[in-house]
Amino acid sequence: MNNKKRPLLSAIGSFLKSFFTENISIKIIALLFAILLWGYVLTIENPEYVKIVRDVEITYTGENSLTAKGLMLVNREIGTTDVSVLCQIGKHSELDASRLSCVVDLSSREISLAEDEDSKVIPLTVETTIQNGYGSIQSVETSTVNVEVAKVSSRNSIPVGIEMKGSIPEGFQVSVPDRVLISVSGMKSLVDAIARGMVTIDLEAFPINDPENLAGTYSGVYPVRFYNSGNVELEDIYNNSGDSYTSEVTVTIRAYKDVEVEPDIRVEDLYTYTYTLSREYVRVFGELEELEKIDSIATEPVTGLSNMEAEKITANLIVPDGVSLAKLDTGTIVVTLTVNDKMETRQYTVPIAIRNLPSELLLTGEVPTEAEIRVYGNLRKLEAFSSGYVTLIVDLDGYGAGTHAVPIQIELDERTGDLVIELTETMTEISLQEKNPPAAEPAGEPEGE
Repeated sequence: MNNKKRPLLSAIGSFLKSFFTENISIKIIALLFAILLWGYVLTIENPEYVKIVRDVEITYTGENSLTAKGLMLVNREIGTTDVSVLCQIGKHSELDASRLSCVVDLSSREISLAEDEDSKVIPLTVETTIQNGYGSIQSVETSTVNVEVAKVSSRNSIPVGIEMKGSIPEGFQVSVPDRVLISVSGMKSLVDAIARGMVTIDLEAFPINDPENLAGTYSGVYPVRFYNSGNVELEDIYNNSGDSYTSEVTVTIRAYKDVEVEPDIRVEDLYTYTYTLSREYVRVFGELEELEKIDSIATEPVTGLSNMEAEKITANLIVPDGVSLAKLDTGTIVVTLTVNDKMETRQYTVPIAIRNLPSELLLTGEVPTEAEIRVYGNLRKLEAFSSGYVTLIVDLDGYGAGTHAVPIQIELDERTGDLVIELTETMTEISLQEKNPPAAEPAGEPEGE
């Protein structure tokens, strides 16, 4: 440090020390006197000083006049301004934006649009006033504002689609209207461009974590977004109150269960059948308690006739009490039914007739008297079949003495129709001998005798 500065700092320090430590009582009295004097100035003299009140909102009047002209404000928030006020100092603490009024008159004759103009920016004067007793206005930072006005267009029956966001637990279904219709009035250039609206419903806003109480009908008001024909969202479309458009939508949440269809098919016992269904499961709706009781759903009787080939029959579903089908469900199902004769095999014992036994021969040993046959065909014809329609024959024409394997022949009556008839054994053993066998020749004498 420069040595020349040290005496100066030392002198300043000594002065301050003496100022705060010497003649303290005199200094206190002087301070009190100054306070009293300032209080006198405030309460008796109350001089005026300028105070700047900041961010005073600029409002408007005469909107009805604007509406009568078929016009509207494009932006309802005009802005704020700072106002300088000459005010007694005693009122400074009370003087704020609520004591001031900055207003734009929308009924001004200056506001008009030509036929070919959809919107226009018009400069308007800001009229600023102050409550009595709070001084006088010295200056206003913003004395004029640019207000954009536009022609108003109104349209009815604009379609608003409904989309879902999120999901709900399995076993519940959400249904909403395909669309709702809305009327819109707003800035002509925007309203005329509207092609459709859209509402988004957040499913997580419902009690999805409480399945017992989830089902029900809910009505809510949802904001509407508007789009043009190019699917670009249109902004700044407001109602007469300056609020975005909303639409009320009813949301229905129902519990459901997919149950198997069991058709009631009826055919005679003589026939067999096969079928296919246009749908194997049906969705039913109802209270959870009622749904738990149902595992399948039946149809009204479907009657099958003989020899039906893939015939389509529409049958009504029998909906149990306490549940219902979907709104658009016809309550019917198509059964494609094929009916055929029931096929079966039966066995019968049929007598055997011996034919053409040569006159010089005799049957010996065990002679076959009957044989087993198998008859295959549809049950209806089997019921009408008789074993008497079958004749079994063993034809011995041409056979000589001895033991022979002889085929068993079948003769069928025409009443057997197309039944398939087979022998269980196609051959039988027959033993034959001559009635008068030739006498044996006497033995000759030995040679050499």
